[in-house]
Amino acid sequence: MRNPNGYGSVYKLKGNRRRPWVARITKGWTEGGKQIREIIGYYKTRAEATAALADYWRKPLSPKAEITLGELYEEWAASKFTRISKSTIDTYKAAWKYLEIYKDVKFKDLRTGQLQKIIDENSNMSLSTLSKIKALATSLYDYAVSNDIIDKNYAQFIELPEAEKKEKEIFTDLEIKNMFDKVAEIPYLDTILIMIYTGMRISEMLGLTKFDVDLENKIIVGGIKTKAGKNRIIPIHRKIYPFIERWYNKNGERLICYEDGRAMTPDHYRRSRYYPALEAAGVRKLNPHACRHTFASMMAKAGVDTFSIQRIIGHSDYSFTANHYTHPDIQKLKEAIEKIP
Repeated sequence: MRNPNGYGSVYKLKGNRRRPWVARITKGWTEGGKQIREIIGYYKTRAEATAALADYWRKPLSPKAEITLGELYEEWAASKFTRISKSTIDTYKAAWKYLEIYKDVKFKDLRTGQLQKIIDENSNMSLSTLSKIKALATSLYDYAVSNDIIDKNYAQFIELPEAEKKEKEIFTDLEIKNMFDKVAEIPYLDTILIMIYTGMRISEMLGLTKFDVDLENKIIVGGIKTKAGKNRIIPIHRKIYPFIERWYNKNGERLICYEDGRAMTPDHYRRSRYYPALEAAGVRKLNPHACRHTFASMMAKAGVDTFSIQRIIGHSDYSFTANHYTHPDIQKLKEAIEKIP
């Protein structure tokens, strides 16, 4: 049977093609009575093309079917921006500057290739920025799908470049020696060395109570965050023992605290104690997590086995509590940590 006038047609292209069958519709007529046709897709078989043509007419066209990307963005933003913070709005606006090149294109005509081109042509930018561009495109497509403007989210197929693995920064041997040389004259410099020689995080160190410290056996029982990190045994290295002993004999329930014994918050310590101490010592202002990386690096350099490093630093698949350790276990960890010069 012939299709009704204006319904469209299916035909096959010549040559060796992966998708030779074309589904085409009639969009209108010229003043001279000539058909204005539009291809809706290419298909492997005649059956697929015929089904696509039928599907096109089965779905009612949205009143916004002809909306452009720019118009869609304005409509989406008018609603979205009333529910999010100014900083998030600024992030979306910055991402829009890249998608804006297609603002006059009908949204239904945009495909993954056009969006991917934006990412590829700006591949020298940070992964964070490229991710935000994709996030905006995805949000616009989600909005369009929910309003029956389109029925497929092409933004989901955008491929971002792989994140470059940055080498973790650590304090050098010279910087550590410099800290030891100046530890007596610079307040809180000793706490940085405590983290470097225990692998503890700021929150873990500041969370220690005096009950967590066993000066006689030279161990700390502490740690947070992960199952493997909680209540782990951390031997006290000979070089930091005097620092921990001094803090232990000060006021307060916590090991590291304010002069009057009050507990200290990680944020205050980071801003008002950690970075000022490094600056005063003339040492690079690496972030506090560099202490943890430095500890792991020193242990590995000293030839300590990976299992012992993981148990002390609390960063493994193995979970132990103080009750699970035997004396030989603790002795082995002590011997391991003392390998650090």
